[in-house]
Amino acid sequence: MMDFRSIPIGSILPQQPPFRFVDQLESYSEEVTEVSFTVREGTMLVEEGHLSAAGIMEHMAQASAARVGYVTVYILHKPVSIGFIGQIRKFVLNRLPMLGEELHTRVFLKQEIFGISLADIEVRSGEELLASATLKTALNDDK
Repeated sequence: MMDFRSIPIGSILPQQPPFRFVDQLESYSEEVTEVSFTVREGTMLVEEGHLSAAGIMEHMAQASAARVGYVTVYILHKPVSIGFIGQIRKFVLNRLPMLGEELHTRVFLKQEIFGISLADIEVRSGEELLASATLKTALNDDK
C-alpha cells in the first residue's frame, strides 16, 4: 500500500512557495483524492489574516492538479505537466480560513478525457465545509 504522505508535494505540483496551496497528498483513488494545506503567514493571497476567496480557488485548482500530478508521475511515469483552470462553476464560500487553519480538501473526479478533468471539490476545516465548487481543468501537453 502506497504511503501518500511520503510523496514530496513538489514532485507532483509545478507551483512553488509562496504560491503553493497544497502541503500534502493524503490519499488517492480513481474517484477521490484528498490533500491538506495549512494557511501560513507569507503565503500569497492571504489578506488580513485570512486566505482570500481567490486563494481558496487556487487551492482547489492545485488540489485537482495534485491528483493529476500523482497519476502523471507515479502511475504513467511521465514528467509533471502545467495545467490551467478552464472553468469554475457553483463556487460556494461559507467562510474564509484563518492563518494557522489546516484545510482538508477532497477532489471528486466526475469525468476525464483528453487531458481535461471535471471535478467537484470540497474544502473543509475539521467537519466544517468552508467552500465547494466544480472545476474544469486542462493540461498543457505542448512539449
